[in-house]
Amino acid sequence: MKLTPLHKRTALIAAAAILVAGVVAGREKPSVEIIQSQRPVARVAADDIDLSKLKRGEATVPQNDLFKSFSQPKPQPAAVQVQEKPSAPPLPFRYFGRLTENGKTEVFVMRGEELLSIDAGQQHGEYRVEQVSASQISFTYLPLKTRQTLELQ
Repeated sequence: MKLTPLHKRTALIAAAAILVAGVVAGREKPSVEIIQSQRPVARVAADDIDLSKLKRGEATVPQNDLFKSFSQPKPQPAAVQVQEKPSAPPLPFRYFGRLTENGKTEVFVMRGEELLSIDAGQQHGEYRVEQVSASQISFTYLPLKTRQTLELQ
């Protein structure tokens, strides 16, 4: 439905009238009537009051203390556990032996039931062989970049 200029003008006038009515209604002050009591208030002498009627009887249901959470200290958090720095697992390699042939020496290790010939720079699973010497083999555990050595016997 397309609005004609006449419809637009009518809508604008209606909106202005509603706005003016709201402003005028907001400025009106409500009428206040003071109502006076018809009968005088009777004063009661202090001797006539039975204070025992004001005492509350024993509660049959336990009452909840609404302010208990404010009066008791908050529990302290448990001591923060210091996590140990992760460490590499024990080396899965066992020294098996060495073989020297034509001036070249090969070093053998066992990983489980598998016999491996190793040399510096090789990678075996999560371990890289860093150095092979006459007395030890140095490995790096790659996930943690931790160096470990295997003593040769």
